[in-house]
Amino acid sequence: MTITKLDEFRSGPVTAPATDDAHATDIEKLEALKQRLSEDMAALSKQDGDRTPYGGDFESMVTAAQLASQHETDELLRRRLERRLAELELVTRRVQQGSYGTCEVCGAEIPAERMAAMPETTKCVPCQRQRERSYRRAA
Repeated sequence: MTITKLDEFRSGPVTAPATDDAHATDIEKLEALKQRLSEDMAALSKQDGDRTPYGGDFESMVTAAQLASQHETDELLRRRLERRLAELELVTRRVQQGSYGTCEVCGAEIPAERMAAMPETTKCVPCQRQRERSYRRAA
């Protein structure tokens, strides 16, 4: 199984749609990435179903511990993939609505450099910093 990385998507960054063609291209890129992430999640689910929590024949506690560790790692990865799919769904809606490239908090235009580096972003740098500071304070 190959885990899809957002870097694959970044090779052709989504740009703020200026034309219907650009809009359609952005949607196609997002849909292709969502499809790959969904396939990765399905592969994780299949792997999980192929394992038993105790190593099949109860050979050793080491085998059971390794399987439990792998299961936990797979579950964390599955959650991350689910979160990434939700983010991409939000970006897809913003592209369709024509609000892609503007900050969802303050409404300012997100610089092209930031959009090229992080096409899934929905916040400008100052608003993202403020969000991260509030998370740190809450923790």
